[in-house]
Amino acid sequence: MTLPSPPFQLSTPWRWHNPVSIQFGRGVRQQIPQRLPGAACLVVSSARGRQQLSTDPLLAAWVRRAPLIWVDNIRANPDLRDLQRCIDSLERQHFDAVIAYGGGSVIDAAKVLTIALAEPCRGLSLHGLLTNPERYDAAQPKPLFAVPTTSGTGSEVTPFATVWDHQQQRKYSLTGPAVFPHTAWIDPELTDTVPLDVTLATGLDAINQAAESIWNRHASAMTLNLATRALQLGFAALPPLIQQHAPALRYRECMAEASLLAGLAISQTRTALCHSISYPLTAHFGVPHGLACAFTMPAVLRHNLPAEDGRFAHLACAVLGPTARPDDLLPVFDQLHHNLEVRERVRRYIPSWSALLDLAPEMITPGRADNVLAGLEADSVEKILRGAWQSI
Repeated sequence: MTLPSPPFQLSTPWRWHNPVSIQFGRGVRQQIPQRLPGAACLVVSSARGRQQLSTDPLLAAWVRRAPLIWVDNIRANPDLRDLQRCIDSLERQHFDAVIAYGGGSVIDAAKVLTIALAEPCRGLSLHGLLTNPERYDAAQPKPLFAVPTTSGTGSEVTPFATVWDHQQQRKYSLTGPAVFPHTAWIDPELTDTVPLDVTLATGLDAINQAAESIWNRHASAMTLNLATRALQLGFAALPPLIQQHAPALRYRECMAEASLLAGLAISQTRTALCHSISYPLTAHFGVPHGLACAFTMPAVLRHNLPAEDGRFAHLACAVLGPTARPDDLLPVFDQLHHNLEVRERVRRYIPSWSALLDLAPEMITPGRADNVLAGLEADSVEKILRGAWQSI
């Protein structure tokens, strides 16, 4: 009997650490009152999120009787100064746990508040924490319970939080084991009413995070399998969901799972070049994060394919069937862009090719751009930008 050939083997050592307890499925949010009976909770949300939580048929009664402290003014891409004001207003408040109820920006903001209000971080400025990570390495924050209401960032299972300085057009990260949430309740039902433009941007973010975990120097057997499953789900579910084909609820569930699995993958690998390029697009032109990340995705795939070590062949077979080759992935990513009009949507935010190219020096973020499998030459970013800009 001839045994099948083993799957490809990565040559680099790898590790895995993700301490987040995960509950997934429709209705799992009903566990929240049982998990936090009588606890004084800081609830972080947007104004829309507070309304959604307060009228939730499974949670409204608990919201009315629980001792909750609300921060309900979180906006997309949370700003350094706004978060500092929230921190200052909470300095004398006591709470037993933090609940983040919302999308990636809300969960990131909750992570920031949880760390900034923990010992020994109390009294330190947020800017000081962001620029001196060693100050919160030993933080012992209150447990953070994340309840995502969009399918995109996977922030509910990652040790990262993004903070924007909109005045200086800069992006900061809060990163480390203390930033992991304690528990994530991923209930796809909470995403059923998300508007299509938000569904598109967040869904593209999830797909891009999975892709960036594939072409990543820190990939492992664990992350590649998670990311591959996330891409299978995302490719199958996002286009028909945006084009409003039935069955919408099933597609919502697929995108919730894709987002979760992609988040688990990047919790180990971090993101890579697409994210690095995206930050100035959001900071300077206001391109929504998921669109900004997806803008260069096919071009970055082309950049990485020459570094094939078996992972792209594995992905191609998983997505397209056992006879697929690595190059067969290119039409898949191109078709996704075409179907969802990614390039056209992004170009509406950018004044010109020269305005885009002027940002190239800001697009090499240490700890992100250098994760890319194929490495970078001096002109790599310009080539990638040109491919993303011209491939209409």
